[in-house]
Amino acid sequence: MAKKKNQDGSEGSSGIPESRYNARVLRELINAGDSATEIMEKLNIRHKQTLRQHVLKLISDDKQYYEVRGLYMKSSSRPKVKKNGVLCINLSGVKFDGRDVVEGDEFVVNIESDHIVLRM
Repeated sequence: MAKKKNQDGSEGSSGIPESRYNARVLRELINAGDSATEIMEKLNIRHKQTLRQHVLKLISDDKQYYEVRGLYMKSSSRPKVKKNGVLCINLSGVKFDGRDVVEGDEFVVNIESDHIVLRM
């Protein structure tokens, strides 16, 4: 499939330049102890998957394991609010008073200071 040309004549699907793999800078940021979010901001990386690929390439190049805080966090345990204000929480495997959560269970939602409280 042919790539679209931008107005300035360069190839690409959007006007935003892609992040490029820079081993030296990535290594410095990881050794400094920066988190995945901080590294993504500094290297202008938009997706965690891209950062994962860069880290894996660095591990392969250096033959050394690098750990980046927050890179492999499971999103199901850290729910986020979506565009329409919808908050999706995965309750599979969660027990309330020793009882499993099943389809059709109803909850009362209360907001207390900085906590969201679910009650069956």
